[in-house]
Amino acid sequence: MVHFVNVRELKNQTSAVIRLSRKGDIVVTSRGKPAAVLHSVSEEDLEDYLLAHSPRFLRSLDASYRDYKHKGGIPLERLMAETERELGQLQR
Repeated sequence: MVHFVNVRELKNQTSAVIRLSRKGDIVVTSRGKPAAVLHSVSEEDLEDYLLAHSPRFLRSLDASYRDYKHKGGIPLERLMAETERELGQLQR
């Protein structure tokens, strides 16, 4: 369920609004118009949320996918062997 609060309510009742966000998204309004959305996030989901909203990460992911489509991939076994070899070199 989506709740709406205005900026003044958010300022005066921040803790209550944050608790309410655990039940669903909150649209914060300013002068009757949407200004922001508060979305509850757990510690476990924080990294996923940040990556999903990171333009730099998304560009890198897109570039990697384009590279894969152009050059193709490698078998998983080869990737694992190369990774183990590189890790072994780092431990020396």
